[in-house]
Amino acid sequence: MGEVPLDARRVVEELRAARRKAASSAPRSWLPSDSFESTLSSTLKPPAHLNEHLQWLHHNWDLRALLAPRPARGMKGLARRLAHRAVMAVLGPYLDRLQDYLGVNVRAIDTIAKRVDDATIAQQRLLGAVRADLVDFARHVDERLDG
Repeated sequence: MGEVPLDARRVVEELRAARRKAASSAPRSWLPSDSFESTLSSTLKPPAHLNEHLQWLHHNWDLRALLAPRPARGMKGLARRLAHRAVMAVLGPYLDRLQDYLGVNVRAIDTIAKRVDDATIAQQRLLGAVRADLVDFARHVDERLDG
């Protein structure tokens, strides 16, 4: 901004002259258009941490119940328990690691979703503050033009 010489008095005089020319058609005061409000309301979405896919992950990340042996009686039950023991002896360490991996992923996604939600809230507050500043600036300009 240092390169652009700005003479505030000249700008105010130009605004006053423009106002005098169009005194009948100029609005008495300025406010942001209604499209600003519709833009704000259209950007409001449900929080990311309430996403249905993330909720599904929360309910289904724990595989221990799925990997538990099924209760059964008789020879068929004995065969299933022996097969389960054999499979778990081989795959157990890998499945435990997979379980840990899933838990860490769900927690990481939760953290990211909450940060996205926090950033969205901060943006909405910032847009509201910018709108308020624009309204204050418009009032100030209106008062200066009248005076």
